[in-house]
Amino acid sequence: MPDPLPSPSPAPPPAVDWLERVALLGASLMLFALCFYSGFRHHTFPYFYHPDEPGKVEQLVTGKFNYHHPMLLLATARLATEVLHTPKKPQALVEVGRGVSAAFMAGAVVMLALLAFLWRGWRAGLVTGAALALHHQIYELAHYMKEDSALLFGVAWTFLAALAYHQRPTLWRVAVLGAGCALAISGKYIGVVVLGVVLPVLWAGSRAGEGKRGAQLAAFFGAFAVVLLAVNLSLFIHLVTFGQSFHRELDLVVKGQGDVTRRVPHALYWNVFIDNSTPAIWLLLVSLISVCYERWHRLMLPQKLLLWFPFLYGFMLSFSPKENDRYFLPATAVFTALAAVGAESLPYLLSSIYRAWDTRTAQRILSRDSRLWIMLAASAVLVILQITGWSSTKPGWSQYDAAFVHDDIAALIAWMNKDLPADAVVVADSRAGLLNPKRRKNKNRAQAVPQKLTISKFASDLGTVEELRAKGVTHVIVSEQSYGRFFRDDLKPKDPKKNAEFERSRQFYDELKRSDVPLFERERGTVIYLHPGIRVYRIQSSDVD
Repeated sequence: MPDPLPSPSPAPPPAVDWLERVALLGASLMLFALCFYSGFRHHTFPYFYHPDEPGKVEQLVTGKFNYHHPMLLLATARLATEVLHTPKKPQALVEVGRGVSAAFMAGAVVMLALLAFLWRGWRAGLVTGAALALHHQIYELAHYMKEDSALLFGVAWTFLAALAYHQRPTLWRVAVLGAGCALAISGKYIGVVVLGVVLPVLWAGSRAGEGKRGAQLAAFFGAFAVVLLAVNLSLFIHLVTFGQSFHRELDLVVKGQGDVTRRVPHALYWNVFIDNSTPAIWLLLVSLISVCYERWHRLMLPQKLLLWFPFLYGFMLSFSPKENDRYFLPATAVFTALAAVGAESLPYLLSSIYRAWDTRTAQRILSRDSRLWIMLAASAVLVILQITGWSSTKPGWSQYDAAFVHDDIAALIAWMNKDLPADAVVVADSRAGLLNPKRRKNKNRAQAVPQKLTISKFASDLGTVEELRAKGVTHVIVSEQSYGRFFRDDLKPKDPKKNAEFERSRQFYDELKRSDVPLFERERGTVIYLHPGIRVYRIQSSDVD
C-alpha cells in the first residue's frame, strides 16, 4: 500500500531545485496578494461601528497605550501610519490599521499553506491556501483592527518554523522559531500556548542540530528575547500600566466579560467549530486523523503536536466564561489546514472501509489514478463549500463578502432622516450604531439625525417602557447585539445582586417585542457590526405622527 505519510526522520529533506524554489516563492507572493486584497476590500465602514476600534484609534492618536493586549498590532499600525504619513483622523487611522490586520491575516494563510507543503507537498499546499483564503471567519476578521490577525500570524509562523526546524535543526532555523514564539505572544497574551508545541520540538531538535545543545538554546532564546523586546518596548517601559492591564485581562478571562458570566466548563466552542467549518472539513479531518493514528510512529513530532493543538486549545477555552467566536480563530485555522492536508489521506480511509467486504474495490481505490481523482474531488468540494457555505444558517465566504457591501446602520440613519418625525424623542441601545450626540467629538457629523436622541448601553437602563413614556420618549431603537444576552439561558449576571436588574431588562425587551410591529427592522446578519439586528418601536405617538 502506498504510504500517505512522510518519514519521521529529521534528516534534511531532498534538495529543492532552484526552479521549484522560484515557483514556491511566486505562489506564496500571489497567495499573499490575493488574501491581502480580499481583506482590504470593503474596509471603509465607519470606525465607531466596532466597539473596540475607537479605543485603538485613540491610542494611535495620543500615543498612550493601555496594554490590554501586547503590542504587535498597534506597534505595526503606528509604524505604518508614520510611513504613510496618515493624518491623525480616526477614520484614516483605522483604515490603515485594518490594512495591517489584513496583511497579518494574509501572512498567516501563506505560512499555513507552506506548512502543508512541507507536510505533503504541492497539492496539499495549494488546497490549504485556497481553503484558508476563502474561509469566512478569516476573511471577516481581516477587516477589523483587532489583535486576532496578529495572534494567528505569530501562531502560523511558529508552527511553520517548528516543522522546518525539526526537518533540519540549524541555528538559523531555531532562531526563526524563537522569533515566531515572540510574535505569537506579542499578538495576544494567549499566544503563550504555542510553547506547548515549541518546547518539545526544541528539546528534541537541539540534540541533533548544528553545534551543541547550548548553542541551539542560546539562538532560540536570544531571538525570542530580541523580538519580544523590540515589539513590546513601550510595554516594558510602562510596567505599572501593563501590570494593571494584564490583571484586568486575567480577571475577564476568569470571571467573564461585561456584566454577565456563565458556568464552566462549557461546550460553546465546539458549536463555534461547527459554525466555522463544513461537512467536508469534518470528513477530511477524520480521514487524516484515522490514517495518522494507524501510522502514528511514522509521524514527525511537530505533526503529532499539531494534530493535538486545536483540540487542546478549544478545551482550554472552555474553562473561561469570556466568550467570542473570534477567540477560537487559531484552532479554526489549524483545523482547516489539517483538513486540506487530509484530502491526501481520504483514499486510504475509503480503502480501509471497503477492505472489510470488497478487497478488489479497496485495491482499485489505491491505484494512482483513483487516488488522484478522489483527492481532487475532495479538495474541490472543500473549497466550494468554503465559498457557498453549507446551509442557510451556515454561510460561507460569498455571504460574508456581500454583507460588507450593505450597511444596516446607514439605512437606519437614512430612514430616520426621511421617515421618522423630526420632533420624535428617541432612546437607543449603543450597539444600534448611532453616534452619541452627548459626546462633543460626535457633533456636526454626517451621521447626525434631527431627532432628540439618548443612547445608553441598554435602552432598558433608562427605565421601564412605561417610565420612558412618562419622560416623553416616543421611540425606542434596540439591537439584538445588545438585548440578545437577556434571552440566553446560559448567561447570568456576575453579581447575584443584579439578578433583579437583569430580569427587568429582559422584561423590557420582551415587552417591546410583543408590543407592536417594528417601524424599521433589519435582521442580525453575518457581519454583526454592520448588521447588528436593528428594530425601531413606537411606544407613543408624537405630535406629528
